[in-house]
Amino acid sequence: MTRLLVGLRRFPPYRALLELYSRSPLLRLLLVAFIPVVWIAATNITPLLQMIEISFYEQYPVRQGEPIEWTLRHYAAFFERSLYITAFVRSFVFASLATIVTLVIVFPVAYYISKVAPKSASTRLLLLVIAPFWVSEIIRSFAWIVMLANRGAVNSFLSMMGLPGTPFELLYNNISLTIGVVYLTSLYMLLPLYAALEKIDDNLLAAAANLGAPARQRFTRIVLPLSREGIVAGCTLVFLLVIGLYAMPQLLGGPNNTLFASTIGQIFAKAGDSWPLGSAFSIILTGSALAYVGLFIALFQRKRRGGAA
Repeated sequence: MTRLLVGLRRFPPYRALLELYSRSPLLRLLLVAFIPVVWIAATNITPLLQMIEISFYEQYPVRQGEPIEWTLRHYAAFFERSLYITAFVRSFVFASLATIVTLVIVFPVAYYISKVAPKSASTRLLLLVIAPFWVSEIIRSFAWIVMLANRGAVNSFLSMMGLPGTPFELLYNNISLTIGVVYLTSLYMLLPLYAALEKIDDNLLAAAANLGAPARQRFTRIVLPLSREGIVAGCTLVFLLVIGLYAMPQLLGGPNNTLFASTIGQIFAKAGDSWPLGSAFSIILTGSALAYVGLFIALFQRKRRGGAA
């Protein structure tokens, strides 16, 4: 290996490339970003562009020898049935509420791991939180079905506590869907929050406490402002994940909890020419979700600049 490296260094093109690499920041950036950019383009952008193209087809697949017919009727079909609009609005409302609930539940956990727990135990606590996510989403969904069933662990515990009305209907409704979604997305909220809270200097909190600031004021004046980046990142990840969930809503939700992603899946599963309609609905959902998140981030940045001013 050493001889190979020595031989390469004596090779004129290799030496010229090294010299150019050391002098040109642009070349270093291109070399470092080449593989990620190609990966994103091949796995995300290219399929999305093809789906956009298919959404304007009159039919797909196009029969051999026939010209491609372009149309907007698949996008117009979204507004023709209240069923589609209801599922679409329900998805955004549910995703927003699930994101807020996840933030409220996970923030104390992230704060405890990053600021309260001993530094020697924080890594073990993180691994303990992350470990359940090594299991498939389907398996975790069925685990919650077992837990929330009429004879499951939750109803059995409530019966032991003597609560009247047990067993409660905890499955195939908003309760089971919310619990499952919050559990599924909690890790995507925890990691950005932990990273942001970990960066907060403990001396700031100690100085504020020594100056007589109560815990509530230390949280609102120090912890919350300095963790806003983590909050925005976590909320963005959770919202985009929830808005496109398919498997868990199918397993834990009921007929009155159908989300738009499930509607799209049902369209694609239909026999016949359903790909253009499903593609159009997918583009509507993707574009709307990105616009929603972009507006959220823009409002946050505007508020932050206003606060800084």
